[in-house]
Amino acid sequence: MANQAVGFVEAEGFVPVFDAVDAMVKATDVTIEGVMRLGGGLVAVALSGDLATMEEAVEIGAETARAISGGTVKSIIFANPSHPVAAIAHNPRVVDGS
Repeated sequence: MANQAVGFVEAEGFVPVFDAVDAMVKATDVTIEGVMRLGGGLVAVALSGDLATMEEAVEIGAETARAISGGTVKSIIFANPSHPVAAIAHNPRVVDGS
């Protein structure tokens, strides 16, 4: 599992995030782990997969969300994530602010 990675794409509102999810799963072979509300209208999606695919998926997702929202979109990829980061990615409800 040395090439396993997790990633997050964050935007304001559900619509940009859902559009990002749609684009990412249609273009790549990533696993969507879940969507979480972070508070203040921010929503993030957690995903996992191999590192190369994750890099492509997060780039596609961030560009798609940015085009829809017109606002700030943040993303991050963790190659070989620590256990706490992997736990959050695989169970996004841990930090769900709803």
